[in-house]
Amino acid sequence: MEHSTLVFDNKAEVPCYLGTDCHEEICQRLLSLNADTLFIITDATVEKLHSHYFDQLANSESGPTLEKYIVPCGDACKSWDVMSALIQWLFSSKATKKSVIVTWGGGAVLNVGGLVASMVFRGMKYVQVPTTLLAMHDVTTSLKTSICFQGRKNNIGTYYAAVLCLIDTAFCRTLPPAELFSGLGELCKNAAFFGAEHADGFVEAMTKSPVAKRKADGSEPPFSLEDDSMMMLTRLGIKAKMTVLLEDAYEKKFGMIFEYGHTVSHSIEKAYGDGTIPHGIGVAYGMLACSYFAEKLGHMTSEDRENHDRLANLLVNRWPLPEPRPTANKIMELAMRDSKRGITGEKPHEISEVLLQRVGEPVKTPSMLSALDKGLYWDWLVSMDFPVEN
Repeated sequence: MEHSTLVFDNKAEVPCYLGTDCHEEICQRLLSLNADTLFIITDATVEKLHSHYFDQLANSESGPTLEKYIVPCGDACKSWDVMSALIQWLFSSKATKKSVIVTWGGGAVLNVGGLVASMVFRGMKYVQVPTTLLAMHDVTTSLKTSICFQGRKNNIGTYYAAVLCLIDTAFCRTLPPAELFSGLGELCKNAAFFGAEHADGFVEAMTKSPVAKRKADGSEPPFSLEDDSMMMLTRLGIKAKMTVLLEDAYEKKFGMIFEYGHTVSHSIEKAYGDGTIPHGIGVAYGMLACSYFAEKLGHMTSEDRENHDRLANLLVNRWPLPEPRPTANKIMELAMRDSKRGITGEKPHEISEVLLQRVGEPVKTPSMLSALDKGLYWDWLVSMDFPVEN
């Protein structure tokens, strides 16, 4: 496996190992932690597909005890009830300060598992073993942990570092298209924000994959990525995040750029209901909204917007928004409750988003967020045929 160190400013350094078909080495690295118990947190899908992945740890004579807790899939696991149940499980299973939590799954599992690890004993050791493309390059490269509360996205959480990150891209072979698109959306965002090799790599990977739109009956289109494309994209995603987090570990300064398109994305995803729109597809639509805002505000020329939107459309054209669509009113209400609200000191009629002037060139503000009249968002929603509730 390729070794690197994820350096989060002066806050943390996390050893990271990346490879394909590296099951044996992952197990050996977990054994090397000398834990008394490995508490594995995973979801029902990962358990169904890969239930025997850690069997050799259980069969090791001198190895740790294994305990496993299966949480609901997707954002359903990022709840107060699941978080509380995990804490109760750890204590009832006699966790100690020598125990290690292994978060094994997608971003939601890593988020809630990391949050629990940050609180129990004021900080338990935990390891990330991501199984989705999004988690491999976008979640492991952040200190953020979180759950969702009272219908809001990621509004309870901490900053906490894993002790080890183990990435086997072979897990991606079993991902459905929706999960691949979730990871690709964040890479598309990086392509727009950083340009250069990030844009070139994203376009290359997408060009290799046959174009197929989501079917009229709502079923997912056929879509896959080759192993070499998966490795390339994961390396690029990690590089994009860690270049910035090297100096902004908590993503509160220039690191806010990774929120590009997310005010729009989160409001659309929540309006449809968790699991309906892949997060990456939501981000791609959020990018289209942001380029609309930027052109209307005079930051972006029509030609630069066209170049920008060409990247987002590599995803959007494969996943049209499903019908029936939520109302523009509902989406707007959710956008006005975004968790970033207050950073720019928005007025009551404003929302905040990261904006670009062109691919590779952001609109710079102290927080990297720009406050803009919510009427622009409303106009974009109407232009995208979201129904209006009278």
